[in-house]
Amino acid sequence: MSSRFGRRSFLRGAALAGAAGAIGALPATAEAERPMPVPEHVTFDVPGLDPAHDGLKVAQLSDLHVGPRTPPEVIRAAIEEANAFHPDLVVLTGDYLCHNPREVLAMQEQLGGLVAPTVAVLGNHDVWTDPDGAADALRGHGYEVLENAWTTVRLRGAPLPIVGVGDRLTKHEDVARAVRGLPPAAAPLVLAHAPRSADTLRGLGRPLLCLSGHTHGGQINLPIITPLFLHLVVHEPYVRGRYRVGDVSLYVNRGIGMSGIRTRINSPPEVTLATLRSVERRAA
Repeated sequence: MSSRFGRRSFLRGAALAGAAGAIGALPATAEAERPMPVPEHVTFDVPGLDPAHDGLKVAQLSDLHVGPRTPPEVIRAAIEEANAFHPDLVVLTGDYLCHNPREVLAMQEQLGGLVAPTVAVLGNHDVWTDPDGAADALRGHGYEVLENAWTTVRLRGAPLPIVGVGDRLTKHEDVARAVRGLPPAAAPLVLAHAPRSADTLRGLGRPLLCLSGHTHGGQINLPIITPLFLHLVVHEPYVRGRYRVGDVSLYVNRGIGMSGIRTRINSPPEVTLATLRSVERRAA
């Protein structure tokens, strides 16, 4: 996104186009009335993955946006859905806040309860609003927060390296710093709020799996209208689902909450379960 208001302009424009009847009545309109999370299951072949992590289950939540536009029951349902996966690991890929520093209190009240080890990065709304408060709220729940850094989490008896990249839109992305000291043979899981961080990660020339969010999956998906705004206003080529960016496998989560308008069309909230598979073990 080229500016702080890029996505907001896109959503407003798409909503106006829809109101004008560009595509007529959509059956997905019900999402605006009951935007409950939808479970999504994806599997990734990860070169160099420790054999102990073959079949590792990673739950992803993104763009929770606590505040007036995201009902607490939706956030609660998302957390319960993530726990229901019985994951080995939970990752949070940014934008817990909307616009008001007082929303940090809502983070403290609503974002607890994830039972698996949890690692998080911040998003653009967190940086704009209160990055220190957001990070402290996450740590208060026992979640680790990465900012252009990496850590290891021991899962199934083996360490999994996890890289957290700073938010690209707010110019906090520093991939070189994030991977500094990472063993060359490591097969890390990368968390980056902005999908376009994959373009920078591609330059590392090593196989990576990157989980991101930010786009809300377009939030309002209208044929012709949405792609046009994405191209002309948002400048975002990675909107939802899976992409291949060089050696980087990228997954863009549709997110849970809403920070602008209160409507989702053809883009329901998402809780992802990513299953990691060892390429070498499957080939053996």
